Amino acid sequence: MQPFGELFSNFSFSLPFYLYNRQMLVYTKPSLYAIRALIYITENNGNGPSLAKEIAEKEDMPRHYLSKILKDLVGAKILESNMGPGGGFALKRPASKISLLQVVSVFDDIHSDLKACAIGWTRCSDEKPCSLHNKYKPLREEIETYLRTTTLDQLASADLSKVKVRE
Repeated sequence: MQPFGELFSNFSFSLPFYLYNRQMLVYTKPSLYAIRALIYITENNGNGPSLAKEIAEKEDMPRHYLSKILKDLVGAKILESNMGPGGGFALKRPASKISLLQVVSVFDDIHSDLKACAIGWTRCSDEKPCSLHNKYKPLREEIETYLRTTTLDQLASADLSKVKVRE
């Protein structure tokens, strides 16, 4: 299997990614906020449960919007929530057991998105492929593999000082 970067560079068409502020994102805003909040909770796991207010302030997210996202993650059994003194949000299971696919699936129909035709045809399939099908299929599979195999502990331990931010 080709590395993701090589696969991506072979395409001369626009992939169905979400655009926000002229930057290409693979995630919708709820998924992105969920990932950021979960990384924060993972990194601060030894300090006890994290408060929604604290996460929102540190990660520069709207508090009420984040609260709904955290509630959805509790419902999906990714987080647990405790009320009262010493309460807050904590991971329900080890970060090494929570994949990006599990997180993104709470907010987006990623499985359908990954099966969708690159040019939007409803009749595109392996049996009746569109002109881009055979090039797009390996990329979809690579994205799905990345989401399935990348875990919160890997994201939390990434060296973010090496990440370049596009202006």
